[in-house]
Amino acid sequence: MTPLERMAAALDGGVPDRVPVFLRDLTLGLDVAGYSTPEVCAGEFDAERSARSVIAAQRELGHDAVVGSIQFCGMEVEMLGGELKFPPYGIPSIVRHPLDSPEKVDAAELPDPLREAPLSNLVRSYQLVSERIGKKVAILGNVEGPLTKAGILRGLDVLSLDLVSNPDIFRKILQHSNQLAVDLSAALSVSGVNLAMFVAAATDNPDLFGKDVFQRYTIPGLRIIVNDAEKRGCPVIFHPHGTFSHGEFAGLVDDALGTGIAGFQFAEENDLGMAKRRWGDRACILGGVNAFTTLLLGPLNAIREETINCLNSCMEGGGYVLMCSCSLHRGMPLDHIREMIQTCASHGIYEKTTGRRSGGGDTGRSGKGRSRWSLCPSCGRHYHTLMARGLACAGCPSSIRGCMLTRCPHCDTESSLDPSMARRMMSVLRDYRRQFGQSSFR
Repeated sequence: MTPLERMAAALDGGVPDRVPVFLRDLTLGLDVAGYSTPEVCAGEFDAERSARSVIAAQRELGHDAVVGSIQFCGMEVEMLGGELKFPPYGIPSIVRHPLDSPEKVDAAELPDPLREAPLSNLVRSYQLVSERIGKKVAILGNVEGPLTKAGILRGLDVLSLDLVSNPDIFRKILQHSNQLAVDLSAALSVSGVNLAMFVAAATDNPDLFGKDVFQRYTIPGLRIIVNDAEKRGCPVIFHPHGTFSHGEFAGLVDDALGTGIAGFQFAEENDLGMAKRRWGDRACILGGVNAFTTLLLGPLNAIREETINCLNSCMEGGGYVLMCSCSLHRGMPLDHIREMIQTCASHGIYEKTTGRRSGGGDTGRSGKGRSRWSLCPSCGRHYHTLMARGLACAGCPSSIRGCMLTRCPHCDTESSLDPSMARRMMSVLRDYRRQFGQSSFR
């Protein structure tokens, strides 16, 4: 089978000759091709160098599927008036979010990815990659999820305050976010993507915003992307962060599958074996080695062992694609990635008649903590700390004057707050209210 055929079979729930590998390497190819980050990413974006980087990485490492361009969060930030930083050999980052005032949210004119650079040159990179390797290698598009893109446009902390204080602004940002995703998805679908659209949704994470927000905003936004992609016969893979294989958010996978997605990639801290048993008959399961610990730090025998554990948990019966837990960027050791791919090539082979593999059992992993959440000592409920400051503490002058307490929005119980977090919330809340020409407290 060709890499494209292998990926297509697995995504369709079938049994290929072996488990395919999709790295979702977004800037890793720059290391392989030897380009600095600004050489490719700054300004109008260099489509030719981007395509060369993607192809160089695929030929060096031998993975089955690629994203058709070098990509990073915020490709449209400068087009909408924001500011990016391009470190010589690092990952581009946002210095100033483009829609950082209500007026900019209302006045925003969304770019055309087929006609306006740098997005048009990103699309051109997909075309070049498709022309050169697209007959054999799977090419997937990459767009951001609803809340993830909204956080890029507005800033995640400000977006959290919009949710509780200015829901009209929040909904408007989500409309922009969904439209940007649909427009780019449509452009990529006709410009080089030959398999599927990947919805990267790192901050569409119920650990950050809660289950209700995920159901009210992420799921409808995902459905918009899926419905639009279906018009061009392009299946969608969804990749939110959070613990979904077990625990309180497991039901959200069913909600996501209800939108019609073809695959679900599970991030770190999920039990892949449990996910395959529960949802493997409804969608392709994607996921694998922890990118932030095992793959980055090694050693090689640890990478090999975790890869084999993932295969033992998920490959039987097909419908599985090996990935690492998140996207890959420059700086990741290439020999570590090569070890994962080679281990899959040698241990991920299917028997021709049964579709089975040999050896192994499931791996168990513990749940992940809530980094931006507080636990109320009285009612025992979790709540988003910054959102509580904007909601439960509205009108209190102390909320922007050094208060070291957080107030539960469910029962009004106060509890102590880490001083650094308190200072950060004061600054964010003060700046947020200033956007609307309001005093720092009501």
